[in-house]
Amino acid sequence: MMNQTKANHILLVDDDEDDQFLVQQVIKQYSPDSSIDVLGDGEQLLDALEQSPRLPDLVLLDLNMPRMGGLEALGHIRANEAYEHLPIIILTTSDSSQDRQQAQRLQATDYLVKPGNTQQMNQLVLAIKRQWL
Repeated sequence: MMNQTKANHILLVDDDEDDQFLVQQVIKQYSPDSSIDVLGDGEQLLDALEQSPRLPDLVLLDLNMPRMGGLEALGHIRANEAYEHLPIIILTTSDSSQDRQQAQRLQATDYLVKPGNTQQMNQLVLAIKRQWL
């Protein structure tokens, strides 16, 4: 029974359409039963969490977005006990140690830098699936 698959619900929060497309394609390839909702910024994420009847299985959160960035959204989410155990992985182009430390302080589940090519993105998403889904 260990390998039983269940439909995972993933929130992908990223304003970059190319990144949205790439991450969705890779998730569909490795986790075809997962459903993915794409949101464009932190405000949309907070609204989606409030309105959803159940928590997503995973949030993939970019940092640099309009209106509300990932770190600000993460701070709001972690301030709410209802989301205490929600896995939130920062998936960003920023390799800044300052951003990484801030994400850790705000209790991000993990901090991953977006790779530069599709093959590396495949490996990254496969690792996320193995660990979190």
